[in-house]
Amino acid sequence: MSLHKALLDLKFDKRLFDLNVRLGLVKKEDILAYDKSLVDLEAQSEKLDIEKEDNDIV
Repeated sequence: MSLHKALLDLKFDKRLFDLNVRLGLVKKEDILAYDKSLVDLEAQSEKLDIEKEDNDIV
């Protein structure tokens, strides 16, 4: 895989996102399309009671 292809695959990576926006590699339309492509995984998540978890630590 070329470096260019690897960087394109990481276009929305949190570590590179701000840089890509400043460089103009990511446009508003790209963000909206990417956002619509994300799957909602809320049903597969588990809510944690952090205060309860903190009290369990000895």
